[in-house]
Amino acid sequence: MTTQDETRTLLPAMVEARDRFMELVDELRPELHRYCARMTDSVFDGEDVVQDTLAKAYYALGQMTQPPNLKPWLFRIAHNTAMDFLKRYERKNTELVPDVPEHAEPEETGIDPALVEAALTIFAELPPVQRAAL
Repeated sequence: MTTQDETRTLLPAMVEARDRFMELVDELRPELHRYCARMTDSVFDGEDVVQDTLAKAYYALGQMTQPPNLKPWLFRIAHNTAMDFLKRYERKNTELVPDVPEHAEPEETGIDPALVEAALTIFAELPPVQRAAL
């Protein structure tokens, strides 16, 4: 049997396996997409992360001897994939932040309300990865 003949007999089995996998994850896909879209702060980037997640899961499933609990396993893969996506995005789109100006002596309480407000404003503007780290 030639390599081409072997490929022809293998392709239908691969298509069937892919279709069965997609049937398994079809019910979870909308929830997975919402999660990824929130992680990436973009519906379109969330879809890319879902596609990467499903590709990784499909490949990993073929390497396993026992099937995992599907939902938590897919969400763990999605979380890690989204974090990788955000790290790559941050490396490409990093802007330098100016130094925080020095303030005068703190008030008696030791808390400067203007400084707290500025810190919270800057914190809210941070990308999700940096906010998660803090």
